[in-house]
Amino acid sequence: MKFNFRTKFILANLIVVFITMIILAIFVIQGIMYYNFKTNQDQLIKMGSEAQVYITQEIKAAGSSASNSTIFTSRALTISEDLAKINNLRVLLFDTDGVMVADSANVDISDDIKYGKEIEIALGLEAGKSVAVYKRVDSVTSIYYAMPVFVDNEMVGVVSFIKSLEFTDAIVMQILLLFLGASIIGFITIFKFSSYLSGKILQPVRDLADSTKRLSEGSFSELLHYDVNDEIGDLTRNFNKMSHNINDKLNLIENEKQKFSSIIASINDGVIALDSDLKTFVSNSKASEILGLENGKINTETMEDIPELVDMIDFVFRERKDISKQFDYKGKQLYVFANLIMNKDTQLGILLVLRDITKIKELEDQQRLFISSVSHELRTPLTTIIGYTDLLLRRGTENKELVTKSLATINTEGKRLLRLVSDLLDLSKYANAQFQMIMADVDLNHLLEEVISQMKMKGSKFNLDIFYNRTELPLIKGDYDRLKQVFINILDNAIKYSNPGDIIKVIATQNEKHVEISIRDHGSGIPDDVKDRIFDPFYRVDEDRSRDMGGTGLGLAIVKDIVERHGGSITVESQINEGTMISIDLPVT
Repeated sequence: MKFNFRTKFILANLIVVFITMIILAIFVIQGIMYYNFKTNQDQLIKMGSEAQVYITQEIKAAGSSASNSTIFTSRALTISEDLAKINNLRVLLFDTDGVMVADSANVDISDDIKYGKEIEIALGLEAGKSVAVYKRVDSVTSIYYAMPVFVDNEMVGVVSFIKSLEFTDAIVMQILLLFLGASIIGFITIFKFSSYLSGKILQPVRDLADSTKRLSEGSFSELLHYDVNDEIGDLTRNFNKMSHNINDKLNLIENEKQKFSSIIASINDGVIALDSDLKTFVSNSKASEILGLENGKINTETMEDIPELVDMIDFVFRERKDISKQFDYKGKQLYVFANLIMNKDTQLGILLVLRDITKIKELEDQQRLFISSVSHELRTPLTTIIGYTDLLLRRGTENKELVTKSLATINTEGKRLLRLVSDLLDLSKYANAQFQMIMADVDLNHLLEEVISQMKMKGSKFNLDIFYNRTELPLIKGDYDRLKQVFINILDNAIKYSNPGDIIKVIATQNEKHVEISIRDHGSGIPDDVKDRIFDPFYRVDEDRSRDMGGTGLGLAIVKDIVERHGGSITVESQINEGTMISIDLPVT
């Protein structure tokens, strides 16, 4: 027999409520009965112990020469009545043969009770032990308690208590009635709720119809949740499986597309893919950036504006070969690689890879210039040294004046070579990211005064003076020796390009969180068109004058590297024939 969904739902809820109420009733009733039985049992054990003491006292007090068993039997009725009054319970006494000798109820034949098994057990127990039996007689539940009575280690009989549990039975009956009433109310509530809810649960059928319609329109993400094993469940699961499979395929395609797009976008080269009709179907933002397209769109019209690309595309289509080419485009040096996109033997289109090599070309040019400059700087002193050594080898050492002049020149040029190598090493060291400055708190006033004191001696040879206007300056974080080298190099340049009798001024001021140190000379000045080049390695404004003064052309390049390593900046202001001012800005600690 197959129930429809509504019937199954209502029956299931009613059965759950019914089973739940039965289980709760069983647990509650059993718990109450167990607790009540345990409590009464503990009380009866205590009464039994007190009864043992009382009977012993009564037998001792009789003062008879008869045996303890005889005294117990003869006084049984009195003892049972006294114990009944003390404990407010019915008390039965039995002799050692299990025969009842007294009943506190004064009934000759106790047909209203059922004793026997507990008495037999009690007669076999040791002193202090007892037995309790749960019995239901004539619709009345009672606990039958029995305990052997020992006097002077001799069993004289058994004392038994009968405790009625009518109150407990009444409580159990009330609980049963309560659960019955609750069950009826629960059934009615669940029936109404289930009837209402079953209508709601039929909603998946309507949802299924709507989803089928949306699926037919191209929406493949429709999923219904219905797990019951019936017709609707089968239909829903089949629909979900179909929708899930279609959606998985679409997601897989979309994920692959996104992965491909992400890979293309993350490539640092420009990528353009053209189909067989020369229409762009894939391109990345880097290609638009390299080609300088503001709207970021690459199309056939865009490609036609670049003749070099058009020629490469025509060549690849015509010759079916790869090609690479380097050309200039809008001030950039581009390297472009083009090849066919093939699927087995089918030609799908052309792939163009564009690389902006402008910076690489600039670095190569700078490298060539650097090598040329170093070679030139090394060749000049080496040529001089070799010339004088050849002269000495040809003429000998008899001419003391010639020897002295030759050795002096060789020494001067050797020192020049040493300075050049040292500056090259310093420049390489500061350009290395792994080089670490030794940072500490630096007192700029102390550092400047030390440098100026040292450079005044050199300036005095050229009739030059250095003036420093000392002011209160905060401590800065820096490498003392490297900062000292900075100011020595700048003052050394100021001395080289100053005129005799000039005064070189050094001024230090604090500006918010920075300290600015300015070094001002009144020399020949620097033309505006070369001011930005004075920090390039080997660049000299006046090469002859610098070389005569022993310069290597690396001093200001080293200065700039050190200042930037300290988080500072360096600027230059100059006018022809009026002099130059170099300003260094360093952050305060």
